[in-house]
Amino acid sequence: MLSPAMPDLRALELLEAIVRTGSITLAASELGITQQAASLRLRRLELRLGRQLVIRAARSSQLTEEGAAIIERARPVLAAAAVMDAGLDEILAGSRAVTVAASLTIAEYFLPQWIRSYAAGGGDQRAVRSRATNTRDVVRLVAESEADLGFVEGSEPPRGLRYAFLANDELAVLVAPDHPWARRGHISPWTLAAMPLVTREEGSGCRDVVMAALLAHGVERSALAAPALELPSNTAVLEAAASGVAPAVISTRAAESYLQDRRLMRIRVDRVVFQRQLGAVWKQGAHPSAPVARALLQAAATMRPRS
Repeated sequence: MLSPAMPDLRALELLEAIVRTGSITLAASELGITQQAASLRLRRLELRLGRQLVIRAARSSQLTEEGAAIIERARPVLAAAAVMDAGLDEILAGSRAVTVAASLTIAEYFLPQWIRSYAAGGGDQRAVRSRATNTRDVVRLVAESEADLGFVEGSEPPRGLRYAFLANDELAVLVAPDHPWARRGHISPWTLAAMPLVTREEGSGCRDVVMAALLAHGVERSALAAPALELPSNTAVLEAAASGVAPAVISTRAAESYLQDRRLMRIRVDRVVFQRQLGAVWKQGAHPSAPVARALLQAAATMRPRS
């Protein structure tokens, strides 16, 4: 049975913080309460115990002999409470659904496999809520804590976020079989740059990689033609290219069935390889904080797409 004089944990935390900081004001700031609230908490504890526990001074405060004896005995209790808090956080985080944002190529061709692998390992796939968008928006969602984990495409990791490489993904220039390029089989980087393309919207990883690769091979930014058509999905881009609207540059994975059915032809670009990284991003820590997000990332790393 607890003694009527047993202090509550918050009061003990305040005493321990006063020992560390030497100040009621600094202790209050560390605990996220006002100085007035800390003083009131301390007065209530002293009245409850009938003892002065803190010697207050203008510049600093220190515990009395009895206050020091109480906090010495309280430290194991505070440590156990901290372990309990961490355990509760882990339990609650483990049962909380996580939001995963993925670029369209990853969302369409890889994320379903990763979620199945996560579920096969004992995870609850109902705890994963996915959002498909472009890479730029994935980075924003993770940076603003609207997504716990993101999967992105690009030529380099985004700044300000933790990053794990998963695989390389190759892009290809694709044209309809009756396009003039189909007879040639290859073109120069400058020919590609001058051609209006069917492309994804601005902010997509695919579009950024194409532009970066052409600029790296000496093509002037001013020589890059404006898109012939901007579309919101890989399938829409592939269908437009197959219909002869304009050439497209898109992931070879997304284009596999179109190439097999010869609805599209692959065109080589002299001395240029369009390659991007597929990777995972999260906000902080060596690993994502939510257990579901960590397990899903492990499933993605285990089932690396072929390079």
